[in-house]
Amino acid sequence: MNTPNRGTPLTAVIKEKIAASERHGVSDDGKKLSAIPFHQYMTLCLYHPEFGYYRAGTSRVGREGDFYTSAFVGDIMGEQLASELSKLAGQWFAEDADVEIVDWGGGTGRLSRQMLDAWNSEERPKTSALGKAFRLTVVEGNPEHRRLASEQLAAYVQFGQALVVEEWDRDSLGKNPAIIVANELLDAFPTHRLVQRNGKLLEWGVAVSEASGSLIHCLMKPEDPRLAAWMSEEGTTLADNQTVEVNLDAAEWVAGLAGRLTKAILVFIDYGDDSSELLAPHRMDGTLLCYYNHRAHNDPFFLPGGQDLTSHVNFSHIRRCAEASGWRELWYGSQKRFLMESGVMEKLSSHALTDPFHPTVRKNRAIRQLLLSDGMSELFKVQIFIKKE
Repeated sequence: MNTPNRGTPLTAVIKEKIAASERHGVSDDGKKLSAIPFHQYMTLCLYHPEFGYYRAGTSRVGREGDFYTSAFVGDIMGEQLASELSKLAGQWFAEDADVEIVDWGGGTGRLSRQMLDAWNSEERPKTSALGKAFRLTVVEGNPEHRRLASEQLAAYVQFGQALVVEEWDRDSLGKNPAIIVANELLDAFPTHRLVQRNGKLLEWGVAVSEASGSLIHCLMKPEDPRLAAWMSEEGTTLADNQTVEVNLDAAEWVAGLAGRLTKAILVFIDYGDDSSELLAPHRMDGTLLCYYNHRAHNDPFFLPGGQDLTSHVNFSHIRRCAEASGWRELWYGSQKRFLMESGVMEKLSSHALTDPFHPTVRKNRAIRQLLLSDGMSELFKVQIFIKKE
């Protein structure tokens, strides 16, 4: 997608950061320019307190936003997840334990409502491990998403079974076991972008063109020692001109949870793959994508702060950091496999209905969409970790 470099209120902020930077990069035409790492640029675009994509007061998900999540494909994902979390709680936590469910980055609360509806359904087995002794907290930084989540969960909030907050206060929970659900959260962390050029490992940066005043790519020397350490841990060398994203922030967030939790389960649902796929020779340009008005393109300088920037999650990296911090991986596989093993096929119903809006028809269609549509069910992965005292 060839897009114009459109300015926004955030553009001026970014240019000021670049002008004040003590670091430099080299542009495609060989000019040495003041620059900031792409990681810093992405952080400003997504999380600037006033103009950042995930901080501005508009909804970013659903029909009026820029993308959909699996929670918008019927209620199936929430129902199956609720069933599996109940089983996990019964297997790993004491029978009489009060379980804290945390939907981290829970957006507008759709997935949380689906899980709560499932747990409170008359069809829920009375022996459910969660029973009534749990509370769900939605942690969400976007103020408009928090408002919508509060509306979605109003009945549950009223009865003390749900809470919507900007930040999660673990200290207020005592020593209750916790289940952290992160649905399309890890891909929202800003990433570093590395590239191999003429035998040297360099980092992509952002500068301002002297000719046009537009934001442009440049190459910088990587100063964060963790980047070289990451390459060493991967045990691989990039091909010449190959780019890769390194999500240090997501991995550190996962590792940091270990220090805040004693009995907990982590559930990640996101698009991505293992290192063997993400570093493969055919992945020359990395996986960075931009989403605007439900269209994907590859221009990160289009509408700074007004579009989503994201990259595939490296689940090998997440696994390494999690296990080094005391987590143990319980399960990893595609979303399709997760849904199949959770019994989703049992919810398909034979019928002769012709009304496309009939609940039975809609449920069947949602199941097929989650399992088959555009290969997304294979691209999305589910990764589950456990940590016990």
